[in-house]
Amino acid sequence: MKPYLLSGIDIGNSEIKVVIAKLDRDHPRPEVLGVGSAPSHGLRRGMVVDMEETIQNVATAVQRAEAMAGTKLKRAYVAVNGLHIKTQASRGVIAVSRADNEISQNDIDRVIQAASVISLPANREIVHVIPRNFIIDGTENVKNPLGMKGVRLEAEVFIIDGLSPYLRNIAKCVNENGIEVAGLVFAPLAASLSVLDKNQREYGVMNLDFGGGTSSLTIFEEADLLHSVVLPIGSKHITNDLAVALRTSMDVAERIKIEHAATSNESDLRRRENLDLSALMGEESFVLPRKQLIRVVDARAAELLDMISAELKKVARNGMLPAGIVVSGGGANLPGLLALIKDTLRLPVRLARPLNLDGVVDAAANPSFAVATGLVLWGLEHEAPNTKSKRVFQGSSENPFIKVVDWLKNFMP
Repeated sequence: MKPYLLSGIDIGNSEIKVVIAKLDRDHPRPEVLGVGSAPSHGLRRGMVVDMEETIQNVATAVQRAEAMAGTKLKRAYVAVNGLHIKTQASRGVIAVSRADNEISQNDIDRVIQAASVISLPANREIVHVIPRNFIIDGTENVKNPLGMKGVRLEAEVFIIDGLSPYLRNIAKCVNENGIEVAGLVFAPLAASLSVLDKNQREYGVMNLDFGGGTSSLTIFEEADLLHSVVLPIGSKHITNDLAVALRTSMDVAERIKIEHAATSNESDLRRRENLDLSALMGEESFVLPRKQLIRVVDARAAELLDMISAELKKVARNGMLPAGIVVSGGGANLPGLLALIKDTLRLPVRLARPLNLDGVVDAAANPSFAVATGLVLWGLEHEAPNTKSKRVFQGSSENPFIKVVDWLKNFMP
């Protein structure tokens, strides 16, 4: 096996992150060669609002990763996210085809295909079909039915779909830089691949990805995806609140957030501490009680935690996840956030760290790189020979980009 490159591009609301990794015979784990990031100015809540800007931002991030890796990026897995993405459960049933009633891979493919036939509006398309559970002749909870005997095979699947125009726009931003899109991957799925281990998925765990424009959570139990949702709050909302509260620009508010913001769990509110923001604000003697800053952050963090709590109640897992919560995304670096989540949701909490990767992992150790490193692992799981993984169907055809070409032909004269 000659060295094989796997890459991931995470186009976020505040930053674009690129990870390039290498796979060869001597290393069972992908070896990170280069990482790159660049500010992202062309997205709102996971949707492209300025195509030219995003293409340029992607180019910058890719060039930085290429310079570090010393290699050109030809194809990559790309993360998709945003409030337009919806999830739903579906079931399919077939009769086993072989005369001796042994279930073959062909039967498994057929039953998953049957389960993924759902009615979607013309402008929506399936991103993933994830098999959760198989039922053979009424016997539930079969994880892998291959080789078993039965007459009737049913499948329960988790379907993730999104708005076609938004998915196409994200793909186009990458294609315009001369990079082929190997596949679109739902960002929370990629992040959870990178930061959750097998035991955590088995016992019950939640990955909270606290991004710039949105936050997403994925809940796993018994190694299966139980629930996934994108929430309309991200760390940019804290920046926004600070800009309004301090009557300043977004850029200044962002710097104040990075340098001084925290939740009340991080600092003692009884201490009368003042912050001198004169240099940042460009005004003379601009002194602010620290308490005031913390109240702004707490209000937004409390709103996010209320939403998370409501999602946990939906699946009856409130305070019931033994492996707790793993927090990734750039917002995870906010001082005191983990303690606040732990106190509010009464669950163990830890900061995300990339797993199953070698090479210059330190460069991608920041929780904000969780999705980009996860895309590399997604590529490993779906491309590398001899990797036994549950097949996740990528859209309604195995390669969604055959469809892109067909779709683009509609515009040709």
